[in-house]
Amino acid sequence: MKWRSPVLARSTFLALGLFAIPIYAQTVEPTSRSVAPPKYDIRSEVRLTATVSSVICNATPEMKMLAGSHLILETASGKIDASLGVFPIAGEGTSSVSAGERVQVTGVVKTVRGQRVLVTRLVLINGHTYKVRNEHGFVLMPAARPGTANAEAKGGRL
Repeated sequence: MKWRSPVLARSTFLALGLFAIPIYAQTVEPTSRSVAPPKYDIRSEVRLTATVSSVICNATPEMKMLAGSHLILETASGKIDASLGVFPIAGEGTSSVSAGERVQVTGVVKTVRGQRVLVTRLVLINGHTYKVRNEHGFVLMPAARPGTANAEAKGGRL
């Protein structure tokens, strides 16, 4: 019986040593950086003055663009898609812009589906500044048009 305990002790020590190696090898150094980059970084905003090449009131999935309104702008370095989100660019009480007009847009350039897109925060059209997104990149809802208020806003009940 004396000879079993040293063999058992050695084999136990060897087994524990073999199992401890993979545990040590799988440790990862913690990082302080966030895995996901911020979607809208106001520090990287650019301001472009460009000519409107075309106006897209409502992008469809077949166009492979972000949903909402778009201005295709002609700049010195080529065309760029300025995404306006749900900001209306046609209809009563909205900004009217057409091809050939000069506009000034402020936003962050992103690559979406392999294309350069200017995620627009501010648009200057015909001397009026329209705020499309807030400083964090969240789309602002346009002001309600006449006749679209709900019953509660008119003083009625549902």
